[in-house]
Amino acid sequence: MNNKILFLIIATALVGISWYTFQGTSKNDEGYIEKIEAERFEKNQQFKISEESPLTNEQKEHFTSLSYFPVAEKYKVKGEFYKNSKEQIVKMAITDGSQRAYSVFGNVHLHLEGKELNLTVYRPVKEDTEYLFIPFYDLTSADLTYGGGRYVEPELIDPGTLIIDFNQAYNPYCAYNHTYRCPIPPQENNLQVSVLAGEKNPDFVK
Repeated sequence: MNNKILFLIIATALVGISWYTFQGTSKNDEGYIEKIEAERFEKNQQFKISEESPLTNEQKEHFTSLSYFPVAEKYKVKGEFYKNSKEQIVKMAITDGSQRAYSVFGNVHLHLEGKELNLTVYRPVKEDTEYLFIPFYDLTSADLTYGGGRYVEPELIDPGTLIIDFNQAYNPYCAYNHTYRCPIPPQENNLQVSVLAGEKNPDFVK
């Protein structure tokens, strides 16, 4: 077999492998995007018709959709999680000037947009359902996103690993209706990167 034929065989094989890999990745991305978009559609429906919606009746009349950044899988990140060895209760500031108790569940170390970041992870103290909670600011706050910060609920997949999907970052209800009382993100969760994912500033709130 001469070198030219051998080269063509190898090149063809590499193209095939690359095409297969691309196709597989594309399908995975497509499924993930569809999942997030379905969740967003459901949330829009709840905001429009649910009695538990934060929107006023007047807002509901004109509401069509929340504003979002396009889904980007790079904003679904895996972080190293360090759980607190003992319970630590802190008072988090609330928008009405009061405070609310939260348990500091631990800290997560992650990489995003080429930077090493750390976030404090909280858990409600007195609520019927337990969930993890990260209130945060980023460089889009008070510009592209709500000035009072946003929230994201991470998933603990094993004792040392946390998944944070910023595509699911959401606004506190105060972003839509000022009668609500919302936790204010602590300064240690002020990210010095632009998180171009999740909910944007609501364009229907004056």
